Amino acid sequence: MGIGSEFSRQSSSRFSRSFDRINHAVRQLDDRQIWHRPSPESNSLGIILQHLSGNLRQWVCSAFGGDEYVRVRAAEFTTESRLPKSQLLSTFNQLGDRVQEIVEAVPSASLLDRKRIQGFDETVMSALYDAASHLELHTGQILFIAKLLLGNKYKEYWKPETHEQGLP
Repeated sequence: MGIGSEFSRQSSSRFSRSFDRINHAVRQLDDRQIWHRPSPESNSLGIILQHLSGNLRQWVCSAFGGDEYVRVRAAEFTTESRLPKSQLLSTFNQLGDRVQEIVEAVPSASLLDRKRIQGFDETVMSALYDAASHLELHTGQILFIAKLLLGNKYKEYWKPETHEQGLP
């Protein structure tokens, strides 16, 4: 396996793991909690999901998948839609499937090709790395907010199983 195919494999894994962790957390919440904002300056989980969807559609689906997409970034930060959790997750997971399809199809030989995305000059590799990192950053926010909202009712995604993993 070459470096390029390993990078694509690792990228695919990182995207998949983040989508799984987000789903795990969001499924534990109700519709009201999804749109809860502790202050007007704070983002709800629903807003973060809208923002991630816009970002991934631009940075992955449009840039590498050839999908037509015109992003209106400011609209991602509104709560006007207040979609129910089921619809929000359905749309988000369809996007996750599309992102996986695109990432897995990126040819290793194109990883150093140049792309212009959101006003930035990127290589395919740097854009995928940035998109995965951005998704992971917001995954952490989503998990943190879900844990704050649920307290001790939050069910962890992963627990240590061995001493080496941190089991006492």
